[in-house]
Amino acid sequence: MNDELTLLGNCTLDHDGCVVCSDAGIPVRVISIKGDDALCEDAAGNQTEIAVELVAPVRTGEVLLTHGGVAIGKVGT
Repeated sequence: MNDELTLLGNCTLDHDGCVVCSDAGIPVRVISIKGDDALCEDAAGNQTEIAVELVAPVRTGEVLLTHGGVAIGKVGT
């Protein structure tokens, strides 16, 4: 995993907390894309499906900022 993910903070997909009130944006790297969802991985190696329609189009390898399972911005490649 690239240092680009850790430079954006230390939050990971397995972070305990409330999705509604936790203002944590989690940086993830796109592993693969299927329709409006992408399999993504955080700096700790945790993988999950993320909805990417708000930031489409996305490419494999891009770094996205996510919150609550939704990509809210692109932050790198």
